[in-house]
Amino acid sequence: MTGTRWLYESDLPRRLLLGLAVVGVAVAAGAFIADAGDAKPDPVPFEQATTFSMPNEDRLALEERGLSVPRVEVFYSQYNYVVGYEGLARAIDTLQQPQHDQQFGQPLAVYVSDYAGTDASVTDDGYLDVEREPGWVSADEAWFVYNSSARTTVSEMVVPFSTASAAEAFAQRHGGEVHSWSTVKSADVEMADATAVRENVPKLRASADERTAAVESHLDRPVRTVVGQDTATVQAAIDTAPPNSTVRVPEGTYSEHLTIDKPLTLRGTATIRGNNTGTVIHVTSDDVAIDGLSITGIGDQTQAEDASGSGEWDDVVDVAYGHSDAGIRVSNASQVSVHNVTIDTPTSGVLFRDAEGGVVDGLRVNGTAEPFDGFMGVISIRSPLVVQNSVFDGGRDGVYLHRAHETVVRNSTFRENRFGVHFMYTSDTLVADSVAREQTAAGITIMTSPARNAVVGNDIRYTSDGIIPGGSRTYVADNVVAYNERGIMAGSAQSLYEHNVIYGNGIGMRAGSTLPSNVVRENDFVANEEHATAGIGPLRIWTDGGVGNYWEGAYGDRSGDSLDRSYSPTDPTEKQLHRVDGTVTLAESPAARALAEIRATSPGLRRGDVVDLAPRFEPHAPEVVAAVADNEDDLSGGDESE
Repeated sequence: MTGTRWLYESDLPRRLLLGLAVVGVAVAAGAFIADAGDAKPDPVPFEQATTFSMPNEDRLALEERGLSVPRVEVFYSQYNYVVGYEGLARAIDTLQQPQHDQQFGQPLAVYVSDYAGTDASVTDDGYLDVEREPGWVSADEAWFVYNSSARTTVSEMVVPFSTASAAEAFAQRHGGEVHSWSTVKSADVEMADATAVRENVPKLRASADERTAAVESHLDRPVRTVVGQDTATVQAAIDTAPPNSTVRVPEGTYSEHLTIDKPLTLRGTATIRGNNTGTVIHVTSDDVAIDGLSITGIGDQTQAEDASGSGEWDDVVDVAYGHSDAGIRVSNASQVSVHNVTIDTPTSGVLFRDAEGGVVDGLRVNGTAEPFDGFMGVISIRSPLVVQNSVFDGGRDGVYLHRAHETVVRNSTFRENRFGVHFMYTSDTLVADSVAREQTAAGITIMTSPARNAVVGNDIRYTSDGIIPGGSRTYVADNVVAYNERGIMAGSAQSLYEHNVIYGNGIGMRAGSTLPSNVVRENDFVANEEHATAGIGPLRIWTDGGVGNYWEGAYGDRSGDSLDRSYSPTDPTEKQLHRVDGTVTLAESPAARALAEIRATSPGLRRGDVVDLAPRFEPHAPEVVAAVADNEDDLSGGDESE
């Protein structure tokens, strides 16, 4: 058995703990020494700001077209870097958040893009096209066109100008009303947050059901051709079978490479074995189903020598990942079903390229023993899929998604891969109700700053990192992350983390986002070596609407469902409460209580400071916590076949 077990020290020298408490007070107080002064800072190049960004795919696509998005820079008191926003709606939404001032402090200066003199116009699809790059203007001196025909990829667009006449001229051409900053910064803006992603999860589940139902009829086609009776080879049977019929392949091993170029079902209990070069089955037609077969003898090339790019911004990634040898390759074909298929491969299992409506159900991919020697169980390139009830054992990534928006991965098992599920430039996707065990890197990782993804109801154990949710407006809920080196690496922005059980990890959750825009509520932190850590940044308040999280070790008198004393998992003393006897007494010392008061009431920069103002009295999901504690040695990964 591999995996991480965390052993806890029964005691630490009290003098060390006292020293940590005193140092903590000094560090926290030091954040408030600097005086911002009266001078208004000048704007900086936007690349130097720490930004709330739009999805990378959207930004790169707009840059490729030479289009523009209004930007905002905000300078905060007691915050030593500039905060940038792509899109005024995002900035307005953030400035209106109830905990904004407590976490960031007061804005000292706000600058916005100045479109006066840029010859700005609106494209047919609603984006800004300019002849010259905009400069900066102070927001309180600017004029804003609101409700015009312009938009960003994530919200309506508010377009700023340094003069009222330029704003009025733009509004006459493209609609909208002209307002000052005092009006605009209080306006209602269309900006879907992670709560909207939560509400979208049932819709994604229903969509997956509908897409699965749409291909079920492929499995009911009449048998018209039988290999060995009507033809000598499988390819001959495919070539002669009438469209919308089934080719049955009797038990045995067939050494062939196949191409399916008509609506057809290929079914059997047979093994299709390639010659250890290239892809074994190539699907180029809509409405194809492959059912019940085993596939072996796949080539070992992860990049085709003759692969050529499309000339788009993502060519490098596409060529690197999207041209692997595979058991099944689906190219420019819709509603293809891969059902109850087993693939043994040194490279990829199933590769979809530009294929809508694909469904992978009951797939088993047996990859390489060393993950970095293999490739992906399922690769999706610009192909929204449903992947369900499948097992991915070994190889690099179980499921790899590249611009595969609205994919649903559910009820599947990932064992001993590099990543279980790996997102690149993929938004509006759901990973649900799946199990990951012993991934070498992470159970689920979301890269390249996409948006509106949901990670719900998964069970991830014995990995380096359980969940790494990047991007923005990610919804992470109802997951179990247990016995990992790090449970959740929360690098996303404007995201919602709720109802997760974070148990027995080295680090339960790390606040990786510099900007404190996430909501963290009603999670259960139990038996972790450290419940939470954070990098440099402002105060992170992990309480929402008076609702906090359960922290093993937090104490105080009960007040409703909460304790009456705040808790900080990053405080040098309080983070030891669940591990070391006697720290409650130390935590009640005058120095520690002074630090708690500063932490709970003051904005500004702190190194790794997280506070829960209303820690829960008892776990949100006590049955789940107990089940995880009683089943520490579970390495089955949910594979019912064993």
